[in-house]
Amino acid sequence: MVAARQLRFRLPAPRTHGGRRPGAGRKPKGARAGVSHHGRPEVTATTPVHVTLRLLPHVWNLRSRRSLRVVEAALSAVRNRLTFRVVHFSLQGNHLHLLVEAEGAAALSAGMQGLSIRLAKGLNRMMARRGRVFADRYHAHVLRTPAEVRHALAYVLLNHRSHRARAGERAGRGTVDPYSSGACFEGWREAVARADAPGVTARPRTWLLATGWRRRGLLSVDEVPAQSIATVFTA
Repeated sequence: MVAARQLRFRLPAPRTHGGRRPGAGRKPKGARAGVSHHGRPEVTATTPVHVTLRLLPHVWNLRSRRSLRVVEAALSAVRNRLTFRVVHFSLQGNHLHLLVEAEGAAALSAGMQGLSIRLAKGLNRMMARRGRVFADRYHAHVLRTPAEVRHALAYVLLNHRSHRARAGERAGRGTVDPYSSGACFEGWREAVARADAPGVTARPRTWLLATGWRRRGLLSVDEVPAQSIATVFTA
């Protein structure tokens, strides 16, 4: 007697709710969407980071007193964290720049998540609305040398002058941007009016951001950050 042969059928793979598959994952959003989730530079306790956060088009202009109060309240709430510190900031119409220190990549991510949530809640409360506020994930640029930190300080604290120069406007002279932490900055070449109230940012602890950058010269309130620098920090 000849044994019966067992027939084999090709069955489709079972559907699952996980694993790698085409089209999976959160889709980028916003006009400048697509900030990569991979290949970020290494963040260490000794390297400051320049962070940029961009807003969605419906969010009100950040360069107003009411928006400044919201941002200052959020910064003040995270000021005393041990593993994440915002040292400097500046507000532009639809984005903000931060110079931060973090004990590592995880601390940076957690710190920025907490700060972003506070900012979003505060801005939504101000606008009497709900929903998303930020266009996409933050952009982070790790600073490793005194020259890089000096350039970043100039770009953040004097960013309003850079925007005016690119628009063909006169930037003015001898004044510190009121929508920044410039009044608390101790590295100006000129004598500037100091803030009466305590600042909402933390003092730097890294050598680069506290002292090292001074090897490249103090900042002038009349500087205009170079266009090549702007390209690096807004890429």
